[in-house]
Amino acid sequence: MSGTSPSDYRNDLAVVAGMLRALGHNASVTPSGATSGFPDRDALLGQCRQAQAFIRHCGESAEHYRRQLPADNPSAAVLAGAYDTAMSRAATVHRHLSAALDLSIKCATTAPASPRSDAEKLAVRRAEHTVSALESADRCAAQGAEEVLAFTDRLAPVPSAAPPGAAVVLGSPATAPSRSRR
Repeated sequence: MSGTSPSDYRNDLAVVAGMLRALGHNASVTPSGATSGFPDRDALLGQCRQAQAFIRHCGESAEHYRRQLPADNPSAAVLAGAYDTAMSRAATVHRHLSAALDLSIKCATTAPASPRSDAEKLAVRRAEHTVSALESADRCAAQGAEEVLAFTDRLAPVPSAAPPGAAVVLGSPATAPSRSRR
C-alpha cells in the first residue's frame, strides 16, 4: 500500500480491513442463479477471483514489509503480520466461496429431481450448505477485518512534530530550566 508514516499505515490497514469486509459482504448478497436457492455461478466465480487477487495483494505486501529493516521502518513487522492475517482470512473466505461455487455448479449440472426423491433431498442439502458457506465467508471476513484493525494499536508511535522552522537548541530558553529570580 501507500503508507510511509504510522498514520498512513493506519489508513492502509483500514483500507485492507474494508476490502476484507467487502469480500464477505459480497458473498452474503450474492444474487440467485437460474436455480432457486442457489447463488449465481458467474457471481461466485467473480468473487473467487476477487478473493484470489486480494490474497495475492496481501502476500506481496507482507513480503514487502518483511524485507524492511526495523531501523528503516519500526512498523514493518507489525504491518507484515497484519497483511499475513488478512491473507489468511481471505484464503478462508475463498475456501467458503469455492465450496459454494462447487455446490452451485453441481446443482446446475444435475437433472431436476422428482419431488420427495433422494435426489431432491440432496439438492435441498446442497442449497443449505451453499447458504451456510456464504454466511461463513461473511462472518470470517468480518472477524478478519477486526483482527487487521487490531494491528493499528501495535504500530510504532507517531513522532511529535516540531513546528516548521523551529530548531531546538540545547541551552536555549526553550530547553533551559526556569530559574526563579530573587
